[in-house]
Amino acid sequence: MKKLFLSFVFFAGTVIAIAQVEKQDDRQETDQDKIQQEPQRPVQIDQERRARIDAQRAYNEEVARKAAKKLSKEQTKEQVKKEEKELQ
Repeated sequence: MKKLFLSFVFFAGTVIAIAQVEKQDDRQETDQDKIQQEPQRPVQIDQERRARIDAQRAYNEEVARKAAKKLSKEQTKEQVKKEEKELQ
């Protein structure tokens, strides 16, 4: 009888402990859901907008730099061809 009682207490304690852990996990998920559902603050929106604009500007500058480099190479090749023709 004692063994049965002790096993019942053990299993009841285990079930209670597991239930508390699950309850805590649910609370953390609920808190994260609330955080995600909150509207963004104006400062955060401005910061993200500035970051997007800066990233686009950097990308455009890189594209322009590559285009200028390519154009410069083409002009150099044309100049070399003209000089070779003049020497012949």
